Formats: sequence, C-alpha cells, structure tokens
Amino acid sequence: MRKRPAPEFRPLADLKTVRQSEQSIELKSSFQKVRLSVLADGLFRLQITAQKKFSTRPSWAVSKENWAPAATTIRVGANGVSLSTGSAAFRLSTGDGAWNLSDATGATHFDAAPNTMGFAGKEGRVELNLIEAESLFGLGETTGTFNKRGLIREFWNTDILGHAPAIHPGMRSLYVSIPFAISLREGRAAGIFWDNPGRQIWDLGQTQLDRWKMCAATGEIDLYFFVGPGVETVVSRFTQLTGRTPMPPRWALGYQQCRYSYETQKRVAEIADDFRKRKIPCDAIYLDIHHMDGYRVFTFGKTFPKPRALIRKLTGQGFKVITIVDPGVKDDRKFGVLNRGIARDAFVKEPNGKKDYAGKVWPGKARFPDFLSARVRDWWGDEQNKLCKLGIAGFWNDMNEPANFALPTKTLPPKCVHRLDPGKVTHDEIHNVYGMEMARACRDGILTHQPETRPFVITRAGYAGVQRYALVWTGDNSSVWEHLSDAVQMFLNLSASGVPFCGGDIGGFIDNTTPELFLRWLQFATFTPFYRNHSNLGTIDQEPWVFGQNVESVARKYIELRYQLLPYLYGLFEQAHREGTPIMRPLFWHFQDDPVAMATSDQFLLGENLLVAPILRQGSTARCVYLPRGEWFDFWSGQKFSGGQHVIALAPLETIPIFVRAGSIVPMTAVQQFVGEKTADVVNLHCWPGAGELDWYEDDGISQAFAAGAFSRRQIKSRWSEKGGALRLGRVSGNRPSDVKKWRIILRGVARKYSVRANGKVVSGRFDAATQVGSFEVLNAPGVVEIQLRRS
Repeated sequence: MRKRPAPEFRPLADLKTVRQSEQSIELKSSFQKVRLSVLADGLFRLQITAQKKFSTRPSWAVSKENWAPAATTIRVGANGVSLSTGSAAFRLSTGDGAWNLSDATGATHFDAAPNTMGFAGKEGRVELNLIEAESLFGLGETTGTFNKRGLIREFWNTDILGHAPAIHPGMRSLYVSIPFAISLREGRAAGIFWDNPGRQIWDLGQTQLDRWKMCAATGEIDLYFFVGPGVETVVSRFTQLTGRTPMPPRWALGYQQCRYSYETQKRVAEIADDFRKRKIPCDAIYLDIHHMDGYRVFTFGKTFPKPRALIRKLTGQGFKVITIVDPGVKDDRKFGVLNRGIARDAFVKEPNGKKDYAGKVWPGKARFPDFLSARVRDWWGDEQNKLCKLGIAGFWNDMNEPANFALPTKTLPPKCVHRLDPGKVTHDEIHNVYGMEMARACRDGILTHQPETRPFVITRAGYAGVQRYALVWTGDNSSVWEHLSDAVQMFLNLSASGVPFCGGDIGGFIDNTTPELFLRWLQFATFTPFYRNHSNLGTIDQEPWVFGQNVESVARKYIELRYQLLPYLYGLFEQAHREGTPIMRPLFWHFQDDPVAMATSDQFLLGENLLVAPILRQGSTARCVYLPRGEWFDFWSGQKFSGGQHVIALAPLETIPIFVRAGSIVPMTAVQQFVGEKTADVVNLHCWPGAGELDWYEDDGISQAFAAGAFSRRQIKSRWSEKGGALRLGRVSGNRPSDVKKWRIILRGVARKYSVRANGKVVSGRFDAATQVGSFEVLNAPGVVEIQLRRS
C-alpha cells in the first residue's frame, strides 16, 4: 500500500487586514484567517484557522467571555500590525508571520520566528523561541521535573495503568490535560494557554534547545497570552478566564479514608468504628466499585444489602459517605439506567453516527454517556439523585478519560460521534473534555436537586477549567519513595494551573507501603488541599493503625494537626475561590526574583506563612531546607533563622520540618473527631514576632448562603517585637454572626513578659520563659479590638 505524503506545511504569511474594531483586528491570507484581540490589559487572544470561517463551537475551558474594554491602541503598517495596552504589546509581521509579545518595559515574554506558525493539513503548529535563562511551569498534571523545560509532554487524557505498571517520569500524558504554561524569564512571568481539547504535543526545548514546539492534531490555533510580570497576576487572569474553584463543604478539608475496596457493608462499619474507638479524626469513608451490583452504576450489590441503614449509621457517627461513579453503563437490557439512557438517546455514537458505541470497562460491555450534551448531563443528574436521596454526600468520578478496555488505545475510537447544540463532533476533537463534562454533570445534578448544598465531586480526568466542577486527585500512584517526591511537584504545577483543590493517594495506591513511607506521606499530605488515604486491591491494609502503636500515635498527631489548622486552610480555600490563588504554592510564588526559590521543587508554602519541607528519602532523619529572604521560625522549637540560606532541619520519624514566616498569624482550633462535632468557639491565634496580617473568614461551611453575604470576615494585623507592639482585630464585615466567642492570642518566640491592654483595659496573660510562649484571651466582638503589648 502506497504511503500518503505528509501534508504540506503552510505557514502564516502574506496577511492582509480585512476588519478592525476597537479591541481586535482580523487578517487573512490565501490559506488562513487570523484574529488578534485584546480581552483585558495584558490579556491577548490569537486565533488562526485554515477554514473559511472561525469555529462557532463553545469553549469548554472559557468561563468568562465578557470583559470590560481595555484601552487599546491598534496600529496597521506596511509590514505588520500591533495591539498594545498599558502593560503589554503584541506585534505581528504580516509578511512572514513572526510575532512578539512584550511588556511595558519592552522586555519580550514570547516570540516566534518567521514562517513557524501555521497548518500542515489539519495539524496546527506553533513554534516559540526560548532563551537560555527561561523556566517553564504549569502544564497541569504531568510527571517529570518541576521545571518542565526540556521535556516533551502530550495532552491526551490517558488511563495510565493500561500503558505502564505505574506512573513514571517519562510518561508523556496522564489523566488531566491543561495546555497552560507559565514562563519565567529573569524574574518576569507570562503565561500561554492553547484552548484545544484534542490531542496536543508540546516539545519544551528537548529536540531543539532554543525552541518550544507545539502542535495540535485537530482544530484551530487558539492561543491566550497573559502578561505578568508577577506570577500571581498570570494565574489570576488565567483563572478569571477558566473559572475558579467553588467553596467546598468544610468537612471536605478533613481526613478521608478509602480502599479498593471495602467489599462488604460489615467491613465499612468496622472501619468507621475503629476510627471513633481509636480517637483518630476522620470525616469521610469511600465506597469503591465493589459496592455495586455487578459494577452497575448507581446501584448496591449483595454485599451491601441495607445501604440506607449503613449510611444512616455512618452519618450518625459523623462520617460522610462518598461513592465511586464510573461513566460506563453496563449494556444489560434489564438494567434500568441503561434503558432510560437509550430512551433519551444519551450515549456516544459509533463513527457512522447511527448505533451507540459499546466498549468494555468494569461491568463488561458498556455504553458511554455523551456528557457534552446538556440534556444528557441533566439525565445523569437525575439518575445520580437516587444516591443523594440515600444520603450519599459526594461522588468520586473515575475512569472518565474515558477508559476503555476494548481497544489498545484504552479509550473511545477517534471518530465516535458526540452531538452538540451547534452540531456533531468526533471524539478525537474533544477527547480531553469528556471527564470534565462528566464532573460537570455530577456537580450540576447535585445543585439541581439540592440547590443549597455545596457539592463534593472528585474527578480523575479533566481539562482546563475542571476546577469549576471538581477537585482533582492524581490517580494510581505507587507505594514508592519516588512517587512521594513526584507528588510535591505535581501538586504545585496543578495548583499553578488553576486547580487549587488537588491531592493524591496517601501511602501510594499500587503495591504495599511501609510504615516509614506511610508516615512520611501522611505528614506531607497533612499540608496538601486534599487529604485522602487510598490503597489497591490485594495490598496490605493501610489504615493509620495497622502498623502498630508507634505509627498510629504519630499518624494521630498529624491528623489532629490537620484539624487544628482547618481555620487557616479554610481561609486559603476562600482566597482560592475569590482570587484563584493556590493553596499549596511553589516558593517562587512569593519569591519570584530568587533563583534558588524558583529551582526548589522539594518544599512548598501552604499559603504565605507556612513553609513545609517533606522528608522524601528512606531513612532520612534530617534534611536541607532553603529559607527565602526574611526571618523564619521553626514551627516546633521556635528557633529563629535568617532567610536567604539553606539550613539543616532535624527530622526524626515523628517530625516533618515546618517553618513559619516572621510576623505570621496562624489560626488554629481544638481537635475534633469530625468537622462539626462541636462549635469551634475558641480560636487560637498563633502570632510570631514581626509584622503580618490575617484575612479571617468564616461561614456556615455547608450551604451557598455565603454568596448572599452570610459570612464573617475581618482583617487581623500584628506588629510586635521584644520591645512590645500591637495587634488589631478589624471591624467585622458580612451579615453572619461569628461562631468565635473568644480569641486566645498565643505569642510565639516571646523573650520576656508583656503587659497587655485590649481597648484600654488590662488583660491578664501567661508567659513561659522556658518555651518562649505567652498567651492571653479577649472576647470576640464585631467592632475593632486594639491590643497593646508593652514590655514589663
């Protein structure tokens, strides 16, 4: 058979202006159309199509389409066009397609050489120049080095275990595809996003050191550019565009226990009883696929004969029950979910567009709901509501890449047909949004039937914007030290890609963990947004007590610490919801001009104030920790360190190194066995010497009422040293009364006793010279509270 010649590459060239408005300009050549637009100051969009018209299909990633007009200057010259705003300018050569994006100082952030952007048949290609000192971060959920420079990565959601024994650094694709990257050049940040849910391959300077080559197998070239210079500005703009994570229920921040599988109702009840008997806090227990009747979605099998009674019992003990939900619907004509789906014509079609496509997953032969259709998502939400009525509190969407055991590709045939309102589309064009649209169906279904609640949805697969619908867990990792290390940088890049609510399986999913690995993983995960222990079928048990009393005691200590830190974490989630700011942050987030911070991949910041340095090597009892500029305090000992240096932190098995930035205010509360066990009416404000502030936030933690102002917020500021100082609790905003009855101010690193006055009145306190800790209490009030500290 004669091999077809490769399609000719037709670069962008010989462009002529055809249309211009205040914010955009359109051009065309013999082969392509171009639209260059300003969406906001420092936010540009470049669209190129080889078709006669630009596509009218909706973007599944873009959440914000209407932007306030930005002051834009458009210039059209003989050799090119430019669009500029106050902070940036985009210049395009009409003759050879070269272009340049620069900031207000004239510094280039991205640029392309002549004749490097265009189409070869259906494949769109973009090639950018890389400079020697450029680092690249983001790309969502990817393996490999923290800095993605020098890698090749493929955006194609993949059921990993179909391809490899476990996730390894060379994997080009994982379960989630977010074609967004942050470039850091000499301390200046910019971002790029290619909105195309088909297959993309990015060669980030591997095959050619000074070139970043991108291609997409189908669809248009649709690029968004974000100009900093701060990385926080880039991510804020990106999450404005793609949406921000909704407020989770407060219990979702607690410890969660899972296994593939707790195979009987009796075993689930035993696990719950053990947590409460051993006084180990836990908020959620999961039911993996063995709870179902022959893997039929939305059912319970013979080993769970009384699901309502089980859920009622667990709810009474303070547990939330989460069930796994896979998209494959068993092809059994006696199965009601299948029949109702057929009646609604709800399934993905074969390439001929006539019959439903049938693949193979856990139930055997199965059909796949077409979640890209709104009416199918509505149907799915109705089916799901049967579990909500039983008391199921959340849903774990798995296998939604979508996985398919029937083909070597492990997914649907590329030419299977999906039906959208604007028309039909083949699977290869939208593959990466399938899982996200399943999560959307899940979340929307909960809100349709329980509009006042906060949905809890987990997804394995997703695309840019997935944070609007679900948190992301990073799939089937392994119980090896390398995967613990990988998790740190994977979570940081996911967080910087707009997905702040993320995490991975504590202890590792595949194979057997060890007591040491389990503890080190649990310690690390105590400071990650999602906090779930999960292990595989056929492995040893992995609950916190199975490795003996010593391990159980240390595990309890860290799970309790997680619950003590919930007010701090909850405030970070609210900031993520409001501003798109990651909860778990790379050091360069706050120290962008520090090259050591930028290169640090084995430690992170939780918010702005806590620096966490996990133990990532077997047998380690100490590690080197980089402290950025400023002053830092050891969380455990109180020892003060000057920043801008590496220090050695001791880390016996019961200790993970944690450092606190000078001036920090960290709110903590008493331990609870589950969120809501008791009202947290006393809040401990741990204050370290220096100047700092805390944005205190609280709401009811379960409903949507906060959106209508039912919250309590106040700014708390601190500035003090050995000589004395002050704390200020600002006036409360919001119309929900605070749950806090009393603030317990705990001064850390106190060298001597202070006299304390609150709004002019003397307050008694306690000061311990041995531990250098002082404390005093003030009653909460909605007005301003001024606290003065004077050296006694």
